[in-house]
Amino acid sequence: MTAQRHPIRHAIYLSLLMVLLASTAAAAAKLASTTASTAAIVTVQYLVCMLFCLPTLLKPGLGSLRTQRPGLHLLRGLAGVLGFYLYYAALGNIPMVDAMLLRQSAPLVVPLVMWAWTRDTVPKSAWLPLIIGFVGVAVILRPSPAGLSWWHAAGFISAVTLAISMVATFQLALTEPDSRILFYYFALSLVCVAPFSLGELSQIRWQDWIAMLYIGVSIYFTLGLYTRAYGIAPASAIAPINYLAIVLGGLWGWLLWDQVPDSWSVLGSAMVISGGLLTIYLARGKVADSELASAC
Repeated sequence: MTAQRHPIRHAIYLSLLMVLLASTAAAAAKLASTTASTAAIVTVQYLVCMLFCLPTLLKPGLGSLRTQRPGLHLLRGLAGVLGFYLYYAALGNIPMVDAMLLRQSAPLVVPLVMWAWTRDTVPKSAWLPLIIGFVGVAVILRPSPAGLSWWHAAGFISAVTLAISMVATFQLALTEPDSRILFYYFALSLVCVAPFSLGELSQIRWQDWIAMLYIGVSIYFTLGLYTRAYGIAPASAIAPINYLAIVLGGLWGWLLWDQVPDSWSVLGSAMVISGGLLTIYLARGKVADSELASAC
């Protein structure tokens, strides 16, 4: 029983640190987005990340790059770069707490991605928190007769791509070491986004360079924690920890931009967080039942 508990507990600690670092990176991205393009921010982020991971990966030799799962690496890379691009674009155009809430609604999408990936049936107990959470997302998206808030929609699509990345990471971790997963993610993402930003890098202010370099360093450690956490525990067990980012996003938005969430954001946040907490409660019950069955 103790052996079963420790990996999930350790993954929770890693996820908490990951969310804290990611929230500071989001604040830096919002600051940089006032003058730097989203493509430039994402390019610098992945360039810094790749430079950080190269020494560890290449120390044993180029043979460490050999992989039997190039397609899955490519899928994770595409999902990751699209997710960050849409997320940073949303951060620059809507309140920070809204962008982070929509991004961190990814755990709601994880069971649906798992169903599409493995055709495993979504447990009946999971539908209530899913419905509550998705209604909350709909409130945040603010649909109206005038149309959908497209920047809010971009934030939610980034959550869908994050959910795909979560599941892909868990699948890759079954056979691939963390360092190789991270290298292919950074390299493939950089190749995808760099051509759209190379002409803009020389025009960026030094203050924004500092912010972007910080984003790259913090995201490197964030993704390292993320890869490790999702490699030792199922995504459904620890993904709800990401909801802490909503609180941190509201805090940074209030401190740095004097952004106070309106009543719709508060209502939507409450529903999404309620869905997440219910998911955590049901997951704990499932783990307890599994431990009891193992003891018998």
